[in-house]
Amino acid sequence: MKRLTFLLILMLSVISLWGQQEKQQWEEQRKKEREQWEQQNRREWEAWQQRNAAERQLWQDMIDRESAEWKAHVAAVRKLWKDIRFSDVKHWVGYGPNKSSRFEADFDNGKLTIEVLGSPSTSRGKLQQQAIEILHQVLNTRAAPDEHPILQDQLPITPTINRLPAKYVETHSYTAPDGENFQRLTIHIPFRQNHLRIRAQQVAPVVQRYCRKYNINPKLVMAIIHTESSFNPRAISTFARSGGGYGHAYGLMQLVPESGGREAMEIIGGRGTPSPGILLNPEKNIELGVAYLSKLKRFYFSGVTHALNQQYMMTAAYNTGPFNVARAFVQRKDVNAAVAMVNRMPPSNVYTHLLSHLPHTETRIYLQKVTNRMGLY
Repeated sequence: MKRLTFLLILMLSVISLWGQQEKQQWEEQRKKEREQWEQQNRREWEAWQQRNAAERQLWQDMIDRESAEWKAHVAAVRKLWKDIRFSDVKHWVGYGPNKSSRFEADFDNGKLTIEVLGSPSTSRGKLQQQAIEILHQVLNTRAAPDEHPILQDQLPITPTINRLPAKYVETHSYTAPDGENFQRLTIHIPFRQNHLRIRAQQVAPVVQRYCRKYNINPKLVMAIIHTESSFNPRAISTFARSGGGYGHAYGLMQLVPESGGREAMEIIGGRGTPSPGILLNPEKNIELGVAYLSKLKRFYFSGVTHALNQQYMMTAAYNTGPFNVARAFVQRKDVNAAVAMVNRMPPSNVYTHLLSHLPHTETRIYLQKVTNRMGLY
C-alpha cells in the first residue's frame, strides 16, 4: 500500500513538474512573441513616418486628413481639378508632385484611370509618355516590401508596357477651376473580368493560416474583407467620432488603431496601438483582424451556445462593437444579458432580430452583406 501511495505521489509530482514546464514554455513563447510584435511595431512606426513623408511629396497619399498639410494638399488639388478624388475604402488615389497628374485604382468597379494635364501645345506623345511612367510606378507599388505588387495580375497588360493601345487613351481640352487651359490626357484600363477573385485568391492562404491559429471560420473572414475593402490593401476610411474629431480605419479588414487594433494587439501578445504601417501591411492586417474576431468570439460571445448565433453576433460586433450588439437585445450595454436572451432564440430569429433592432442601419446592411458573401468562399 505504501509502495502504491509512493508511486502515486511520484506520478503526481512528475505530472505537476511537466505542467509547470509546459506553462513556463508557453509563457516564454508568449513573451518572445510580444517582444517581436512590439519591436516590429516600433520599426513600422519609424518606417511609416519616413515613407509617409516621401509619399506626401510624391503622391500625397495622406493619412491625417485634418492636418494643415492635408488641407494645403486639398487646396492645391482644387485649383487644377474640378472632380476631386481621394483614397477611400474602395479607391486608391494618388497625385503627382505638382498635382497636374493623378491615378485612381477603383477596386469596386475594376478600373485604373491615369490623368495628365499639359499645356495646350504639349504633344500627345509626351503626355502619353508621362502617363506610362505613372503606370509603371503604380504597377510596381507594393503594400509591403515582402508583398506582391498591389495590382499584380489585375490588368490585361504587362507591367513593362511602353505603348498603350489607342482604345485606352483619350485627349480633350480642359479648363481648370482657376481658369487655366490645359490638354488633358486620360487613360482608362479595365481590370481583368475576374479581378476580385484574383485578389481574394492572393490573400486566401494568409487568411487560412491565421484562422487555423485563432480558430475562426475562414469563410467569415473572407466575406468581411470583401465587404470592408473589396480586397484593397490600401483601403483608408475616415469617420467622425461621437465625442468630436475624426478617426481612420486601415487596410484589408479596416481596423481602427485605437479600438479594434489595440485589442487585437493584446490578443497576439503585443501592447499599444498598431501603427498605420502595420495595418496597411496585408499579412499583419489579416492577423490582427482575425485576432480581434477571436476576442469577440472567446471573450464577449463565448457563452452563445449555437455556432450560427455566435457568428451573427461576431459579424455585427466587428462593425459596430459588442456593446451596440447587446443594445439590440436588451437596450443596454449588457453583453451577458444579451447572450442569455440569444440562447433562448433559434438562429433565424436572432438574424431577423438583429436586422431590425441593431442601433445603426449601416450595421444591419453590413450583417446582410457579410452573411450572403460567405457563400462565395
